[in-house]
Amino acid sequence: MRLTRSLQALRHRHFRVYMIGWFLSVVGSQVQQWAIMWHVWELTESSAMVGALGLARVVPLIAFSLLGGVVADRVDRRKIMLATQGGMALVSIVLWSLSSSGLLTVWIIYVLVSLHASVRAFDGPARQSLLVNLVPERDFASAVRVSGVSWRLADVLGPLITGFFITRFESGVSVCYAFNAVSFAAIIVSLLLLPSPPREEPESRLTGLRGLGGFIADGARFVWKNDVVRAALLLDFWATFFSTADALLPAFAGDIFQLGGSGFGVLGSSIAVGALIGAVSMAFHPPRRSQGLWVLYAVAAYGLATILFGLSTNMAIACVLLAATGAADMVSTVLRQTIRQLATPDNMRGRMTSFSMIFQISGPQLGDYEAGLVGRLCGERISVVIGGSVCLLLAAKWRKSSPLVKFDAPELPTG
Repeated sequence: MRLTRSLQALRHRHFRVYMIGWFLSVVGSQVQQWAIMWHVWELTESSAMVGALGLARVVPLIAFSLLGGVVADRVDRRKIMLATQGGMALVSIVLWSLSSSGLLTVWIIYVLVSLHASVRAFDGPARQSLLVNLVPERDFASAVRVSGVSWRLADVLGPLITGFFITRFESGVSVCYAFNAVSFAAIIVSLLLLPSPPREEPESRLTGLRGLGGFIADGARFVWKNDVVRAALLLDFWATFFSTADALLPAFAGDIFQLGGSGFGVLGSSIAVGALIGAVSMAFHPPRRSQGLWVLYAVAAYGLATILFGLSTNMAIACVLLAATGAADMVSTVLRQTIRQLATPDNMRGRMTSFSMIFQISGPQLGDYEAGLVGRLCGERISVVIGGSVCLLLAAKWRKSSPLVKFDAPELPTG
């Protein structure tokens, strides 16, 4: 049965244990992420300041992601995640403590967001590389899709819970920070229940900065020489740089639609609802051929839906269009992640993932900053329409020349 094939990764106990803890933790992380955006908006009423959160995240992510990839290839990934999850939990505790006492300013928020991103730079490569060690290779595509559905379900719940806390409690953002701090217990417990994975003997050992540089250079060469991986990363960066509009949602909820915190939560969850639909669709009806071409179609749909959202004057229509952006992004994400991971040997996955993180995260984070600045100068609606238009043009251009057009893997596992 198709359902059984798509969920076959859940047959493996270690994967199930990990996914339960990871899901609960991601819900908490999403609650905090949306709370921070709303908190900065409340403090400044500036889309540019909300967009600056992207800069606070992207600088440490770029600075440490390559090192994080090397560490993920050299150290037990489970132990790395225990350390990083504990560090991110500590950041959440500090956010809650300062917010509850009224001492949290926008500049302190930026500092704490940067610290969180620094730790995340080591967590991401270890987390993504660990996933492939929890299931046989034949079930990895299924694992990617199950994690994608879980991730997007958490994305749906996160902003809704944030909106509820903001409207229900006087200090709603403080409750959000506390909620996330507690949620880290789930992932930490699940990691403690996993065995240390057997590791291959490293080909060579790190010998100071020269050895470290060599390992990073090996990863860079691998990514650069793989035409499809390189094309997918570049397309992802530019599309999300121009089309990302998350930083403008507080302005749409507060100023344009006049719905406050509850409207902010609904707008945020609309993206995730669409992404969840896209994830479920990919789990049960993935494209069997021309996967690279499907990536380009998804990027084009993402740009078009973004343009229409920027032009929308009705809250319900806006939510539908945001859902369309989420669905298109999810289709592209699942295909790209599956292609990249299965095309990479295990001893290179951490470094490849670290380069992927730089492109995947810096695109939307820098895009938030770009959208915020353009929104401040030209207005939020114009900023969204311009970004979506450029994204659509990029997809059209790459349709004519990108190596992704020719990528076709009939042997690619579909779960």
